Amino acid sequence: MNIRDERTVGEQVKSGFRLAGWVLFTLAFIWIVLGSTNLLLGKGEFTQPIHRLLGACGLAAASVAMFATARHWVKWFVGALGYLAIKTLFALFFGSSVALPRIWFLEFALCLGLAVALCARYLSQEPDKIEAAALVGVAVALSFTLVCDSVAPALFGVAVLALTQLAHSRKRRTRELT
Repeated sequence: MNIRDERTVGEQVKSGFRLAGWVLFTLAFIWIVLGSTNLLLGKGEFTQPIHRLLGACGLAAASVAMFATARHWVKWFVGALGYLAIKTLFALFFGSSVALPRIWFLEFALCLGLAVALCARYLSQEPDKIEAAALVGVAVALSFTLVCDSVAPALFGVAVLALTQLAHSRKRRTRELT
């Protein structure tokens, strides 16, 4: 038994395997979302209609799964958004990219920063159904942003999340007043 932990070594090993399994599952899920987005857009050699249909089905299935489990992953999503924002700022200031101009990094960092600010409320409360749908929209929009190298989809997803939160907060205030 470890001095600082009251679990046995076997329980700690099982916990480590469980954590490693969740990390691998998360990476596989991200790969499915990005791959489905790539298929849907017809990037590379995936230009046939069957590939696009497969991409649409994969993205729809992933979206349904994300919607159903939003309260479980939203806190991790906020952390991932913050990490991406910081990484983008480092790429802006210290990195050089031949493929993307510096203004793209600035736009993406600002968009991610806004997303972190909007999603920070979910660190202390669970999202409602409409908010969960908007969060799924932001996650899917980020996949389109990464596949297309365009900030527009992420900006659209963040705008939808902002409008959803604004409408939802007004609805709550109206209920509280009556």
